[in-house]
Amino acid sequence: MKRIINDFDNFRFNGLDVEIHSNKYLTMKRYTENGNKIIVKVGDNHLIKTPYGYALILDNKHVIFLKNWQVSINYYGNEVLLSREFWNVKEWGNHELFDKNEKNLNYETWLETAKEQKTNKVLWEG
Repeated sequence: MKRIINDFDNFRFNGLDVEIHSNKYLTMKRYTENGNKIIVKVGDNHLIKTPYGYALILDNKHVIFLKNWQVSINYYGNEVLLSREFWNVKEWGNHELFDKNEKNLNYETWLETAKEQKTNKVLWEG
């Protein structure tokens, strides 16, 4: 049975040129042409599981809340799907592993990171 990309994947990865990589993984570009949607690889310490999804740690006191479908944690690492439209920084928690970093509260910083990671292939488990 040949795998197809479903409507939900087309919706959430719209503009990222999603493709089937294998029977377990999708691959795509790291950012859309207009930069409004990005995929960024992050370390384990950047993600906190919550009852409603995940918190992406930005600095010592700030996070972005993400839905489960915006996060892929797999053998190849952690990928997060971020959108300029829903970039909503919240003050939440005390993240001692992180310093205060005003720059990380800006979507443009994460867009630049996605651009720097463009040679690192996205492997999204799905």
